[in-house]
Amino acid sequence: MLKVEDLEFSYRNNSVLKGITFKLEKGVGCLLGPNGAGKSTLLKCIAGILSPRRGSIELDGIDMIRMDFKERARLVSYAPQEFSIAFPYTVFEVVLMGRNPHVNVFTGPDRNDERRAWKALRALGIEDLADRKFTSLSGGQKRLVIIARAVAQEGRLLIFDEPTSFLDFRNQLVVLSVIEKIARKLGKLILLSLHDPNLALIFCDEVFLMKGGQILAHGKAEEVITEETMNLLYGLRVRLSKVDGLPIVLPQKVADCPGMENISI
Repeated sequence: MLKVEDLEFSYRNNSVLKGITFKLEKGVGCLLGPNGAGKSTLLKCIAGILSPRRGSIELDGIDMIRMDFKERARLVSYAPQEFSIAFPYTVFEVVLMGRNPHVNVFTGPDRNDERRAWKALRALGIEDLADRKFTSLSGGQKRLVIIARAVAQEGRLLIFDEPTSFLDFRNQLVVLSVIEKIARKLGKLILLSLHDPNLALIFCDEVFLMKGGQILAHGKAEEVITEETMNLLYGLRVRLSKVDGLPIVLPQKVADCPGMENISI
């Protein structure tokens, strides 16, 4: 179980996270909210990239804040929004880097680490890219590689910051299907951020609605994603309908939304 209590973080004098408290016991949890809500900052604090000003983070009762970075990396896999490499590493080498927290510094990765890297590549359907230079890939291909690297890391908790960004329609579904399978079949805990409420409804068990550095509501996806909460988060009027028994969010045209009458082109 992931347990976050009274978490606060500031960039200089700008308060970004304001007393964040939540629990994620199992499955796939999703941070859903507009740009600037604090989703990425929260994920970085949990992953150990940033140090919160106040609060606690526990994973299965273990105090994560007091752990050193490598020790935490054995428990938490993190796939950031953006990732760049200056050196011409191959895709396989980048994915193999996910094994670094488990590797002996004197001997380097072994065959078991290589097998796990190949397994992650196959899970994402990108084994054909293994010998390509990472720097030569498209934005969408790079995104798949970074997700494969996080999968190869095999943490107890896997964190994905906007895993569907830069991906086409098919690969959005492929990536989220793989993430869902990791949670279901391997019993991993997943925390990710998304912008599309429909993807959250399809793939996520728990949804945490974020705005202004706070969690406004949380619960089962179909319970917290409502016409009222979407209006609160995004200032949009939407209609919830059902297709084959599954809820779907249907937005109105942005031009018809409140506030747009003052914008002229």
